[in-house]
Amino acid sequence: MDCREIPPGVLRDDLLQLLCRCEHYPLTLLLAPAGSGKSTLLSHWRAHYSSRALAYYPLQARDNHALRFFRRLIESIRAQVSDFDLSWFNPLEASLSPEVVGEYLAEALERIDGGLCLVFDDFQYIREPAILEVLAALLERLPSNIRVVISSRNHPGFSLTRLKLANQLLSLDQQDLRLDANGVQQLNAHLGGPALSEAYVSSLLAMTEGWIAGVKLALLAYARFGTTALECFNGTQPEIVDYFGHVVFKGLSPNLHEFFLCTAILDKFDGALCDHVLQRTGSALLLEELSARELFMLAVENQPGWFRYHALLLTFLNSRLLIEQPQLISALHSRAADYFLARNDHDQALQHAQRSGDEALFSRLLESSCAAWIPQGQFNELLKWVEPLSEATLLASPHLLVPLIGALTLSRRFHQARYYLDCIQARQDPAAPLLEPLTLQFLHLNLQLFQHDLDFHPGADCQALLAPGVHHGIRAVSLTILAYHHLMNARLETSIRYAVQGKALLSQSGHSFFESYADLIIALCNRYAGRASSARKDVYSDYQRTPKASPAWVNRATAMVVALYEQNQLVAAQQLCEDLMAEVNSSSATEAIATVYITLSRLLHRRQQTVRATRLLEQLASILQLGNYARFVSQLAQESLRQAYISGKSASLDSLAQRYRLAELLAEGYWDSARPHDECWERYGLACVYWLLGRGAKVRACRLLKVLDESLRHSELSVRRLIIEANLMVAGNSQPDLAAQRLELLRLLDAYGMVNISRSVFDEAPGFGPGLLALSQAGLLDIPEKYRESYAEFFSDERPANRSERNINSLLTDKENEIFAHLLSGLSNSQISAQTGVALSTAKWHLKNIYAKLNVANRTEAILCVQPRTSQN
Repeated sequence: MDCREIPPGVLRDDLLQLLCRCEHYPLTLLLAPAGSGKSTLLSHWRAHYSSRALAYYPLQARDNHALRFFRRLIESIRAQVSDFDLSWFNPLEASLSPEVVGEYLAEALERIDGGLCLVFDDFQYIREPAILEVLAALLERLPSNIRVVISSRNHPGFSLTRLKLANQLLSLDQQDLRLDANGVQQLNAHLGGPALSEAYVSSLLAMTEGWIAGVKLALLAYARFGTTALECFNGTQPEIVDYFGHVVFKGLSPNLHEFFLCTAILDKFDGALCDHVLQRTGSALLLEELSARELFMLAVENQPGWFRYHALLLTFLNSRLLIEQPQLISALHSRAADYFLARNDHDQALQHAQRSGDEALFSRLLESSCAAWIPQGQFNELLKWVEPLSEATLLASPHLLVPLIGALTLSRRFHQARYYLDCIQARQDPAAPLLEPLTLQFLHLNLQLFQHDLDFHPGADCQALLAPGVHHGIRAVSLTILAYHHLMNARLETSIRYAVQGKALLSQSGHSFFESYADLIIALCNRYAGRASSARKDVYSDYQRTPKASPAWVNRATAMVVALYEQNQLVAAQQLCEDLMAEVNSSSATEAIATVYITLSRLLHRRQQTVRATRLLEQLASILQLGNYARFVSQLAQESLRQAYISGKSASLDSLAQRYRLAELLAEGYWDSARPHDECWERYGLACVYWLLGRGAKVRACRLLKVLDESLRHSELSVRRLIIEANLMVAGNSQPDLAAQRLELLRLLDAYGMVNISRSVFDEAPGFGPGLLALSQAGLLDIPEKYRESYAEFFSDERPANRSERNINSLLTDKENEIFAHLLSGLSNSQISAQTGVALSTAKWHLKNIYAKLNVANRTEAILCVQPRTSQN
């Protein structure tokens, strides 16, 4: 073993060698009762394991929730595989069947270079069918580079028959985990007991059948009380529990006795929590003492100072507490609830409030938690606790019903939100209203906008929600909602004005989620108005101060993606998109989801990663099926046809045109004349232009572009109009008349300014960049140096096709050059690690730096970028 920390506990070489055989089996099942030594065995095995990257996932009871389970799984994998490709698997896709999600997960894992071993510890906590069905589907399609190890007290809950019949399952059960005579002696020495005779060892093994928890209990008693304890130990499982309670537990001092009993209500604890719940001091020192005595109190991994009781001991202590001091239970849980609430751990607070049996306390804490969750955007937590309540309880509790309707709306569960609004409306009594009229009006406004999108038309009475006397929370959120409405309808200045006012109020009242939503609206307004530099300046500071764990981070990170992309900082934009893919979920704003998926797809397509790019668009299409999202579908249509046109895939162009009925719309005269700005009409129109250009119908494409240009002429969407005019400039020049192109371009520059020719213009007007380059090379266009540097791919004398001629050695450090040489020779990451003498994780870190310096995404692109050079040699 290398310099890694040696895990505690007795090292059982024979069992370790048995578990090491997992490398030859897709699935290894470690199935045994509590106290059988599974976690200790896994700790030693993990310290020795070096065949693949290892993602260790210790499970808890609260992981029995699909969204949390898969998010933590992704985090565990990404901790070991930093470039894990989330575009192939994202738990957001609730519309997909578990079988399809399992297939996506298998495909994502298959792309991990060097392989991975997934270890699920304490799997007995997982019972949710959705999780089990996904994992079952994964195991049916498990890639050859992946190994799975499951440690559990119970059968994992899905069929293993096929794996057994195919000899693809390594199963270690309680028979395998039994201690033998040598193991008993080792454990006894580890616990500091005097040497045991062979007779005593045989007797102990006969009584306990090698069950390590029973052996340990017996040996602890033997170390303290001598051979009498072993002689009295009868070995049956109920007797072991009885022995623990009457010898070990009763041997504690009254102070420790009470400490053990009263802390049994806690799943895990540290000194401060124990002090508060038990109304005492000095618990931290006591915990250190108890931990050193190994009285089945275990340290919580990655949480220094925190402990938990062994599951059997916890059950025993709770039963003794119920017998000895039942009158304390409610008060203990109440104090624990207060402690966690003060630390904003609302989930733990509510669990204890619920267990206290004090309904008034639970209701009070739930209302307090909802009041905290809504401003922070923690809609999943709110729904978890409030949804199970009965309809009668909710209708009697407006402070719960209002946030529930808001959370349902913002999680796109519109029909349920509408149901509760209808229930309120039916019970609304003018003399004694269930809800204040303005609150009810606000909930309707919120639902109508997000459910109906472009079809939403606010009435004149919406202005009542903006009056100075209205509750500041309702007024601030209403301003933000109406800002979004104006954004969708291309009234950018009005949208920004509302969003800025809303942001100021939201900041004052601590509504961080809607404040970040206002940031996203402002960023999008600046994007469409052609103010890319303003967009970044406005969002950067807010983005920097927002913790990634906050739901507000998704909105602010999406705003940063917009700013980075438009300023052509594509590497940073792509990295942020990749990070966002792990965070967006069903409660994220649809605007954020669509922006992240489309932007990342566009960036991947630019780097020739067309399979990933297409898959992202397909995944977005499945997400958008869940609601009335015509505007986002039109954005998806435009991007899909743009990529197909650029790739020269005529069959894909025709297929997409058929999917979106472009030929029918053309025949119906959909774009024959201009109309007031309609985003769907414009986006589908540009998609149709790509299709027509792909078919060689330039004249018809130009005619359509002129109609779109006329529509945008009087709108505030200067960048959208610039994109249309850039397309018209490219498509309208049938001959390479540089003089005419120069005049047209100078007109555009005079109208919009060079700085506003952002990345969107180059990407959505294919051929525009090469046109600028031709004019620049002919000396007909003076490009500012700063702009030339920003868009070097278009204006540099060194074209992308000649990238292989660069002196790559000068870009890389000596160690990177060494590793890159091994990569070019075809070695895997593990082989590179062995050849260079660096850890596998260090080798991967160097490779990631190499890819960044070469502006490539993976080893294949890295090899391709030097193929011309190597072939010349």
